[in-house]
Amino acid sequence: MGDTYREYFESRGGIGVLVVLKGDAKQFKDLTDRLHVSSSTLTKRIGEAKELGLITPELDDQETSVNNQYRLTERGQYVVTKMERLNILHAYQTLLDMQAQIEDGKAELLEWVQG
Repeated sequence: MGDTYREYFESRGGIGVLVVLKGDAKQFKDLTDRLHVSSSTLTKRIGEAKELGLITPELDDQETSVNNQYRLTERGQYVVTKMERLNILHAYQTLLDMQAQIEDGKAELLEWVQG
């Protein structure tokens, strides 16, 4: 099982899924937008995280269908807590914030250059 976790955490977006899901459940689109990964990559990471027991689909109020949202399981929360202690969580959030800032700046730069 350790090798499976290793593979997951070394895969693009693996740690990011857990970082973004810390706190509230998120929709697939929210994860894609925040992580800057392709839909196919995110689909793989979500499937792997579910198999590892790190995340689970969020059910609607009647618990009859998936609301296209995902949340951390107890195991996932435990892993995120360890990531916080190792400062991985903060570092990854900073990385995501910097990526967003670059994308925003790039859009503004392109607008300026073309204007």
